Amino acid sequence: MFLLGLSPAQALPNQPNHIITEPIVTGPIVTGPIVTGQALALDNLSFSFIPPEDSGQPRTNRAGGRRDQLCNHSMPTPSLTLLMPPTNQGTTTAEHPTFLAYIPQTSAQQVFLTMEDEDNNYFYHTTFPLPDQAGIVSFTMPDMAPSLKPEKYYKVSLAMMCGAILDPNDPVVEGWIKRVELDLPLSPDQGQDTALERSALYANNGLWFDAITALADLLRSQPDNPDIIDAWEELLQSVELELLQIELL
Repeated sequence: MFLLGLSPAQALPNQPNHIITEPIVTGPIVTGPIVTGQALALDNLSFSFIPPEDSGQPRTNRAGGRRDQLCNHSMPTPSLTLLMPPTNQGTTTAEHPTFLAYIPQTSAQQVFLTMEDEDNNYFYHTTFPLPDQAGIVSFTMPDMAPSLKPEKYYKVSLAMMCGAILDPNDPVVEGWIKRVELDLPLSPDQGQDTALERSALYANNGLWFDAITALADLLRSQPDNPDIIDAWEELLQSVELELLQIELL
């Protein structure tokens, strides 16, 4: 829930238990060997997202706020989008996950991100600058931010600020994230534990945020690798986000 008509510094209380920290706009969260030019046995790998059994119905719409998604009186295609499955919710094993969003070409200079728990209690917020071109950006919660608690849902709201203060008509998108605790060893027939194989494992086990973060990290480091490009496209197509098969920023 945004507190409108206030600057980001005024919008939410700076309480001791809810530290406002600078976002990590880029940076991998997956460690291990990076895929190189060697041939990979990808025939048995699927990057289609399989939602967890308890994903249920969509919790919120993918987009809201003003119909003008650019802050300059036009509607882009695609518009401001959090990269999430059609249910608009996803799971992660990370205490400080990474979110990816498509940002259209806009006159807005920054984004305001807030998180709340299921009871609408404030959990975390921050701002980060926008790039000067359209594309997919990532935001990683810093280590100093509160950690997601296991088996709890959190609402994530992302608003492009069209002015110096939040406004009721600012473009906004919302989604939900839940942290889970899963032990997912690679199966014996998957061979070497590579980041690409882990991405497939995450996608097949309903870990949306882990899967897309791992693939985004790989795609940034190896933008011309055809195996990684194919995996990225397959993952997005599996959640009806094929329009966003565009350059990562």
